[in-house]
This record gives sequence, structure tokens and C-alpha cells, in this order.
Amino acid sequence: MISIAQFPSRSLTKFARLTAATALLAVTCTSLSAQTLELNDREYFTKRGLDVLVFSNWYDGNFSDSKIAGIELIHHGVRTATNGDVRLSPTPEQWDPVPQLQNRNVLRDQNAIEARLAYPDHSFEYTIRAEPTANGVVLRVVLDEPLPQALEGKAGFNLEFLPSAYFTKSYLMDEKAGTLPLYPTGPTGRDSDGEIQRLPFATGRKLVLAPEDPTRRVSIETRTGTLALLDGRNQAQNGWLVVRTLIPAGVKGTAVEWELSASTLPNWTRPAMIAHSQVGYHPDQ
Repeated sequence: MISIAQFPSRSLTKFARLTAATALLAVTCTSLSAQTLELNDREYFTKRGLDVLVFSNWYDGNFSDSKIAGIELIHHGVRTATNGDVRLSPTPEQWDPVPQLQNRNVLRDQNAIEARLAYPDHSFEYTIRAEPTANGVVLRVVLDEPLPQALEGKAGFNLEFLPSAYFTKSYLMDEKAGTLPLYPTGPTGRDSDGEIQRLPFATGRKLVLAPEDPTRRVSIETRTGTLALLDGRNQAQNGWLVVRTLIPAGVKGTAVEWELSASTLPNWTRPAMIAHSQVGYHPDQ
């Protein structure tokens, strides 16, 4: 059994702001962007203002939680999400186990990318498949065999979001609204072994982050199970906001399926970067 101890809330949201965000969402959520993601020659999905990387990068062998691996989102020039993968805890820390990448396949005839991964210590293998849709990308966790009993209730598909990109912005989980925290917050408890476990501060089937901000608005809808929104900063100093769906026990085939969309500005261009040399310039420059 897990006993919940709620941390003090530091929410900065005003009711009127959430009301406005809800109204904005009603107008915009059905059409986040007219442009479809394309699989480019660099082997990731892209459109103006959004790139979706599928295991283009991999975990550092000495530092598991380096925030540069798995499914990643580059949203209007900022990497706002990373570490999209199966993890064995709701809010992984820097030394927690990560899977081993077996292979990565770009399936151009299917307009999809697949990555095969494994936790050898648990004899657990799985495939993550990503393919674009009209509104975004579908992410699937596919199992050849049911989840090992030792991982039931532990293994889930996580995607981590950069806290500073979402400080005090609104979120909608189904029909409930809230504010993404500036400071670490959220419920906590202990598992059956007495270990501290972070618990979600929102759950549901559809999550919209920053509905009021078209540069950061992301929508995730699960077709399997439930979405949980957690604050990983409660667990680790480098923790991020985590969206997670548990892998159900006894299931083969598609165990987790998300549809992810992100709004994009139609005429967005990356701001110019001006750099200056501190050692001078060559005469030919």
C-alpha cells in the first residue's frame, strides 16, 4: 500500500487565466497545425517549428539520465522533451537503469522509425515505433511477450518535459485544469518496500500542456491505459516533468499507444544567433 502525503501547493494560477486557456483550447485543439511531419534524409520527423527524434541519440554509458536520448521533441528551436522510453520508475534518477539499444530501423516504405531495446537483467525486450499522422505522431510500445512479473507495476513509457519551458503555464488533463509548478511539488508516498515513490498530480486520458501558448502547446492522448503527470524534481536535482503510462500486465502486441501533437507557428523562423570572436579574426574574414 502507498500512503500519500501531499506537499504544499505553490500554484500561481488565476481562475480567469485557466478559463481563458480552456476557451483557447476549444478553438485550437482540433487544428494544431496543418502541416504533416515528414521523414527527412537525416532520419527524423520534421516540419516547420517541430522536429521529432526517435533514438537519434543514445544514453551516455556513464550517466544514464543525460536528457539526450529516446524520443525527443525540438519545438520552435528548443528541445522541450526527451528520454521518451520505457523506464522502471515514475521519476527516474541519474543512476537508475536504462535499456540497451539493440537496433534502430528507418522504414521509409512505411514512413516509420522503429527501435528495438532490452533490459537484459529482466529478460525483457520491446520495440518502440513512431509514425506521423495528420496531426502529429503516434508512439507505440510493442511487446513480443507479456511484461515479466517482476516488472509489473514498475515498467512504463515515460516522456520528460523541460520544466523551465513550462514554468507556471497551464495544463488540461481531460476536463480538469491546473498550473505547471514553478517549484518542485506533487504528492509522494512509499511503496511496499518502504522506498519513497513520487505520485502523479494529475491523471487522465488526454493531456494538453500550455494550451495558452502556441509556441509550447503539446497534446498527448493515450489509446491505452492512463496518462500520469509527475514532477521529477521531487526525486532528483536534475528531474524534469514526466508524462507516463504504465505497461499493463499480461499484454502482447501494442501495450502503450499515444498520439502526440504540437502546435507550430506557420511562418516561424529560428532567431539569428550573433557570435563574436574573443581572439580576433583572420585577415580574410
